[in-house]
Amino acid sequence: MSTPGPQGSAFDADPVLSLPAAPPLLPATRRAVLATWLRGRWATAAAAAVLAAAALVVANGAFDAASLPGALWTAVLVAAGSAAFGLLVGSLVGAPIGAEATACDVRGPLFGMMGLLLATTQGRSSLLVQLCAGLPLDAIRYGVQPAVGAAAVALMAAALSARLRLERDALSDPAGAQACATCVPLFPRHPQP
Repeated sequence: MSTPGPQGSAFDADPVLSLPAAPPLLPATRRAVLATWLRGRWATAAAAAVLAAAALVVANGAFDAASLPGALWTAVLVAAGSAAFGLLVGSLVGAPIGAEATACDVRGPLFGMMGLLLATTQGRSSLLVQLCAGLPLDAIRYGVQPAVGAAAVALMAAALSARLRLERDALSDPAGAQACATCVPLFPRHPQP
């Protein structure tokens, strides 16, 4: 009887059943991207929202001489607008590679806050009242200002949705995701030596 050649260890054998490696769990929706944010981004978003609300309420006089209906829609605009502004600022800081913040990304928060400032000023000498001087003051207060405020919040929500989509694409396919290629990066990264 001949002896077979050297025997290998049982651990060297091919596995009977092999499972494919699970892909990393990536956010499927824009809302799921928010779950990937670290504490620093959330803290930045919260600080920006508080500062925006303070600017709208204190510096702008959002509730000075406002009647009850005017104070209610102003409070809704301040809350929604400052939350959207905070999330937008949070999306600009610490974005993943492929979703870096560019100078173009500043337009949404800038124009949104300008619209909210116009919409929440209650004084008779506000810019929006002066622009619509031919309209009665009640039409401006209960028609024009809420419409401008809603448009400003919608603009910031659309900008936030675009930022979160860009970030989702950057997380799922880092090689294929691209921030605006023609804009200057808002926070340029210096190459490591």
